[in-house]
Amino acid sequence: MQYLKNNALETIRPDWKGNPFENGEFQYIGKSFRAEYDALFRYIFRRNPQAREKREDKWRPAVYQKTAYLRGDEDFIVWLGHATFLIQLNGVRMITDPIFYDLPMLKRFVYLPFEISELSNVDYVLLSHDHRDHCDKKSIKDFLKYSDATILTSLKMTDIIGSWVGKTPIQEAGWLQKYKLRNERIEIIYLPAQHWCRRALTDFNRRLWGSFIIKSEKHTVYFGADSASGDHFAEIGALFPKIDIAILGIGAYKPEFMMKDIHTNPDEAKVAFEQLDAKKMIPMHYGTYDLPSEPISEPYNRIQERFSADDGHEKLILPGINEVVYLD
Repeated sequence: MQYLKNNALETIRPDWKGNPFENGEFQYIGKSFRAEYDALFRYIFRRNPQAREKREDKWRPAVYQKTAYLRGDEDFIVWLGHATFLIQLNGVRMITDPIFYDLPMLKRFVYLPFEISELSNVDYVLLSHDHRDHCDKKSIKDFLKYSDATILTSLKMTDIIGSWVGKTPIQEAGWLQKYKLRNERIEIIYLPAQHWCRRALTDFNRRLWGSFIIKSEKHTVYFGADSASGDHFAEIGALFPKIDIAILGIGAYKPEFMMKDIHTNPDEAKVAFEQLDAKKMIPMHYGTYDLPSEPISEPYNRIQERFSADDGHEKLILPGINEVVYLD
């Protein structure tokens, strides 16, 4: 068994020797997952019991037109759809998992209300893992036409994106490693998640998956990327006890036999939020694409019901596409 990390980066926990890697695959620390072919075929060819409800569901996220925030220096978070967020802390601007277009077998329901060229002033691109709805070649290449951002990502991701991005700097990190940034105004740390990686049929878990903490003197934001429930949320909450905003996935949770081990549903996302002990939550991974099973509005409605049931509705932020959330 090998234990991999980037020896050029600081590891924030002295006892962490790296991510286990064996037979060309990153290994799970706790609960394991493998996308077996019989489950995949069952997933593809099953009958969806909510098919009619899904067809008739015409709800879409609101789309906001104004982009004045792009010229400001306040701390903000802006949802650009799915898992794509524009985040600015202490004057440093970053974008997470940039996806702007339709994807193979995934139609985009709501689009950006502005041109990608307006995203020129971005310092860092945070790529959580290799799945196509988080790491899209066309979106990344088009974005980099207008930006000289550095890419912060996971171990072995250069194998996928290196040929796309030319001379764009890439930093790869293992879990619990802090990236080297061009300034000291913020810190960005790569952290665990319960998920998987694959771009083709034979490259299962060849690259690492994970999440991010972004910290400034004033604010801490957690970007959860794709993850199922797990002990890592409580562990991250203990490592970073003052998370202001937790950005957590609430969509693509059906059918349960396929999705429970890789994504959180709205109820599980609320539990993860509590384990993180964050002040507020912004949901993601819903409402943007025609995801395979649940009706488009179901995650949006369920997360509100879950927070309202606990008298915690003031802790839930539900922005529309391109709606700015100021942290101050």
